[in-house]
Amino acid sequence: MAKPVSLLDVTTMTELRKDSHPSIYAGGGSKLNDCSHWCLPGLPDAWNQLLYTDLLGNV
Repeated sequence: MAKPVSLLDVTTMTELRKDSHPSIYAGGGSKLNDCSHWCLPGLPDAWNQLLYTDLLGNV
């Protein structure tokens, strides 16, 4: 590869967060898939912070 590639390992962090599965796949909740929960602050914001930190460290 011409450019180095780095991967962010977010699997463990994602599994441990209570707000990581706000859909029907978490069990117990509604039978409808409610994707509006992904618009709330939470897990995607944590991923963005990790990515931003990684990008700043590789400049």
